[in-house]
Formats: sequence, C-alpha cells, structure tokens
Amino acid sequence: MNSTKEFPESFSEEFKTVEMLLNSPYSTGRTDAFIIAWVKSERQVRRIFSFLIYQFPVFQKKDVQSIIQSIADRNDLYFDDFINAFNKIYPKTYKDILGTSHDKLKTDLEGISRFRNKIFHGQLTGQKLTKNQLRGEIEKIQNWCFEVAEKMYGEIGYDGFSRNSFRKSKNKNMVSDYKLQINSIDELRDFLKKTKRG
Repeated sequence: MNSTKEFPESFSEEFKTVEMLLNSPYSTGRTDAFIIAWVKSERQVRRIFSFLIYQFPVFQKKDVQSIIQSIADRNDLYFDDFINAFNKIYPKTYKDILGTSHDKLKTDLEGISRFRNKIFHGQLTGQKLTKNQLRGEIEKIQNWCFEVAEKMYGEIGYDGFSRNSFRKSKNKNMVSDYKLQINSIDELRDFLKKTKRG
C-alpha cells in the first residue's frame, strides 16, 4: 500500500515546521516561518509543473533525473514562471482552476513579494512589520497554498505537496487535452527557455 500522504494530510504535514516556528519563543520565529512558508509555496508550483510534465507518454522513470536536471539548469525560473508554464500546457489556467478566489489570493501574494526579498536577505523592509502583521502575511501564503492544493488535487490528482511528483496520473487521458505536446528532453528544455522569454 502506498504510504504517501495525500491532500489534506499532505498540506498539514508540509506546514508543521511553519506552525512550530510561529509558536516558538524565539525572536526570529516568525521571520523564519515566513521564509520557509514562501519557499514551500514556490516548491509547490514547481512540483505541480513537474507532475504535469511527467504525464507526457515519452517520459518514464528512467527520465526523472533528466527532467529534474532540465528544470534545475533553469535557475532563472521562479514562482510566476512555473505558473505561466502550467498555463501554457494545461487546458485550464490556474485562474480557471482556483475560480473566484484566485484574484484575491494572487493579489495578496504580489503584495508580499514587495518585501519578500528583503526579508530573505536580512534587510529592512521599510514597512516596520509587527510580529502579528508578519503572521498575517504567512497566513496569506498558507491560504494560497491550501487553495492551490485543494483545487489541483481535485483537478489533476496532485496537490504539490505529496512527496512523489513524478508519477503517472490515474486519468490516462489527461495528456490528450494538453495545449501542446512535448516529445523529448530537448523539447522540454526548449519549452523552458521560451517560458522565461514569455
């Protein structure tokens, strides 16, 4: 039996460290929790993209390392790039899948991005965030991640948090509805280059 935790248990498991830091007595607890929460949100959209790519019939277990390397080689790809890449392949966009909650959740994240990099590098944000305000920003990240996990699990069968993103969907016909087809690692690399260029 597969012991991999699926949604919603996978979400709870993923954010255990964040919750522990939020409730810790240490002065840097909320800052550390913020950094980890954001990293988890970026990893979630990357894993969802990886799952989507692995559905192409050409890719099998022997290709996993090549797929990982192709993505890793593009160290200029970030959160929005993986969402855009998903939108270019799947017949529905993130906005379609998340529905009415998408715009507010995405706007919240865009607001966070204004000071995210400064927090990452230990710089002053100029916004004098209190501990409670920082906790509120972390909750916005968690809200996005939960909504994406729930809706993606219902749509494609993967939430971005379950450990193995390189598995075939139970829906064998899913890939036939993709907007484009990728038939080799080289085509994947070319697609990633075009994704960054827009």
